[in-house]
Amino acid sequence: MTESTQPRVVGVVLSYHPEPAIIENVRELLRQADHVYIVDNAADDTSRGLLADLAAEKAVTVLAYPENLGVAAGFNAGMRAGLADGADFVWIFDQDSTVTESMLDRLLAAHAAAGPSAGIIAPALRSHATGVIYRRESGRGARAVPVLISSGSLFSRALVDRIGLHDEPLFIDYVDHDICLRARLYGMRNYKVFDAVLEHRFGDSDPTTLLGQRIFLSNYSPFRHYYMARNRMILIKRFGLGHWFWEDLIFTAKAWAKVLLRESGRREKITAFFRGWRDGITYRTR
Repeated sequence: MTESTQPRVVGVVLSYHPEPAIIENVRELLRQADHVYIVDNAADDTSRGLLADLAAEKAVTVLAYPENLGVAAGFNAGMRAGLADGADFVWIFDQDSTVTESMLDRLLAAHAAAGPSAGIIAPALRSHATGVIYRRESGRGARAVPVLISSGSLFSRALVDRIGLHDEPLFIDYVDHDICLRARLYGMRNYKVFDAVLEHRFGDSDPTTLLGQRIFLSNYSPFRHYYMARNRMILIKRFGLGHWFWEDLIFTAKAWAKVLLRESGRREKITAFFRGWRDGITYRTR
């Protein structure tokens, strides 16, 4: 999208000890975006070597940080760089997500159709593990929804100017929920675009069986379970028990059933959950 009549769109890919698949993911993104910023969290010799060929490309900039900034600050670093470079839109991704054909055009079309109230615009999700679009991600056209996941989300410059960037102290989980709910507080409407599909991986996507059914385990670490519990409580204090909470409750209940019945390290994960829940209660919200 390089014609002067087209908006300038830059991609932001958050990297943390990346695997080789990130190379093709970025190359797919470059087929649609004008420039890509890779935010290399906890950069080391291994990640620098893996990203070296991409870093040599004119349309790619690698922002290397020796420490792990986290999801919120990492995305913000790339978004600030893209906006300073004159982007009209910033398009953010996890390192293990892959764009599909015409995805950006469909997101931009949905943004234009939404008009001045357009908030965050994001695609539907297809499981990397199964190749199937998740049931709740199936539909047609675009639909206003309370929250969207970060990966694949499109932010206009006007939206960022109005609501700001991600809340960096949240660090990792529910960062996407927070900024989506904040956009709604400003009167904006977030849209999921069902004909734009992103291939995405949640956690390890480790296959196993439960009650005769094939399921996939995320195997999130106690560290992640701490932040999920803490930040979920922070969002309840900020935004109340809206539609987002009840939808998330169902997802969380299913995830914890897998943890308790199939995953290892259950004691550590349960302990981390209760520490996060406690710290979320005492957290001072803005």
